[in-house]
Amino acid sequence: MHYIRFCRPPEVQAGRSHATVKIVLTITTDLSDSFLSPRTPIQLAVIGAYTERRDGKDQLVPVNLTQGSPPTWRAGMRVLKLDLPLPPQPIETIQIRPLSRQLTAMGTDDVLPGNRGLIMAVYADMPRPGDGRAPSVCFRSLRLSTGDVAAGQTLQIEEELGESIARHIWDSGIVVVSLLADLCLCNTDEAGTKPLPMLRNILQGPDRPLNILELGCGVGVMGIGLARTMSLRRAGQRPHILMTDLPEAEQKARANIARQADHLGDASASLDFEPLDWEDGANGTFGEKASSRPVDLAVLCDCTYNTDTLPPLVKTLSALHRHSELFSAPEGPVETKVLVATKPRHTSERAFFDLMSDDGWVIREQTVLPLPLLDAEGQTVEMYLFGKEK
Repeated sequence: MHYIRFCRPPEVQAGRSHATVKIVLTITTDLSDSFLSPRTPIQLAVIGAYTERRDGKDQLVPVNLTQGSPPTWRAGMRVLKLDLPLPPQPIETIQIRPLSRQLTAMGTDDVLPGNRGLIMAVYADMPRPGDGRAPSVCFRSLRLSTGDVAAGQTLQIEEELGESIARHIWDSGIVVVSLLADLCLCNTDEAGTKPLPMLRNILQGPDRPLNILELGCGVGVMGIGLARTMSLRRAGQRPHILMTDLPEAEQKARANIARQADHLGDASASLDFEPLDWEDGANGTFGEKASSRPVDLAVLCDCTYNTDTLPPLVKTLSALHRHSELFSAPEGPVETKVLVATKPRHTSERAFFDLMSDDGWVIREQTVLPLPLLDAEGQTVEMYLFGKEK
């Protein structure tokens, strides 16, 4: 998948007749390690939005900011600079996406088929003229459109603006959220056709809130995606989801938790963050929140790329399993399962599976999801459900 990125915040400048917005953008892979080089040029849409009072309600009104020929991304480009006139209405947000709907990853049902390369749009808040540049954050939007519910529900995730890989959305997170939406929201008569049936049964849950802990949450795509999709189910209790990562991830994770408040309502209290260093977790040292509950399901996404951190990661998972065995549930002792999602990037990551096996973990089920690219050979996202040997 490719991502449209702001290289720097949009800048609004006042003019004699109208204000303009200056934009510098690029289109890269999730790690920004290569630029999109399409076989045919890709036209882009730049859409602003302002608030207007209609029928007693505030509504966002979209405005096409491009006039004449649309801006176009071509093979060999590294950046694209735009200087666009603004309408008289105060534009509050700006969106940049492919002009072609078929090239745009707008919903989970675009991503999950995995039958074509896609580009993710980017959104940002706009500064007022004279206020300088907008804050150095942008956000992604993905409609939770799988199944016959929540066609209008949108998952928004904030990330750092720019090309660095820190505090950004990665491919695996988008693909996993799309599959989780499919598993949680599909009709009962469709369930038999879906991958990972054991995982689906876990997510449907016992007759109690499911306790889920995410390791290495980053900006929070996987944990928040779980919370949003599971909150849309017609039945079942909403889970307790605790996202964990190093302290430097906390600000962005909490910002994204806050973005979900209007959609989760009373369930927002079941989604939280707590710092966790795997060096501590390997020794069974957890924070107050992680220690207060058993873990039915530990989840991690794109956490196996750094081989130096694999031993403490595996030991942390085993420590969570031992911790959870101390708790009893109506169905018996709690046995932690582990869901791992990864986009393989190099062969050294396979060491994770050897370490898991050495520590008594076995793969209960697995699936491979396609991830096509517009300009290169397709990739894959692998998902594994682990359990402890009896």
